[in-house]
Amino acid sequence: MLRAIDAVVRGLARFNDALMAVCRHLITFIVAALAVILIAAVVWRYGFDSAISWSEEACKYLMVWLAFLGTPIALRNFAHINIDLLAKAMPPRIQQLLHVVVSLIIVFTMTVVTWKGIGFTQLGMRQVASSFNLSMMYMYVAVPIGAGLTALVALEHALRALVGVADPARGLHDPGGDWAQDGPVA
Repeated sequence: MLRAIDAVVRGLARFNDALMAVCRHLITFIVAALAVILIAAVVWRYGFDSAISWSEEACKYLMVWLAFLGTPIALRNFAHINIDLLAKAMPPRIQQLLHVVVSLIIVFTMTVVTWKGIGFTQLGMRQVASSFNLSMMYMYVAVPIGAGLTALVALEHALRALVGVADPARGLHDPGGDWAQDGPVA
């Protein structure tokens, strides 16, 4: 059973690696686009005493995309803020079990957000952005995409932690922390 879960974790990890690489490239593009739009808006506003009418709205929607594409990357790299004082005091197997529970809660929550986001996106098909002629669907679809990607990362974490319940050395470990490897804090 553990071997089968390990195989699924490896496959899901490879799949998530590819998805996170795409997200990183998209985030790079979004940040570059934000920089160009914001610089142009400032130059037009103060240099030419004119305004780019769509710049504020475009930046707002790009920031939404940035947040929803960055969330799964942050989760995968343990970059979200968390309070792990209680977990550090637990034995390694219990730490892994806590990670299973937390990861499954994230999977459930992100699945609901994905489902509701799809409905929200469908409503956006009938709306057009106020500053430029583009369907709001392209803005709203960031929600189900980001939540779905986050659910996949959380599922990988849950399965890896499940392996860790049986063998903590092969379980989920924070690469920047020592809680999962060293046991209780002295």
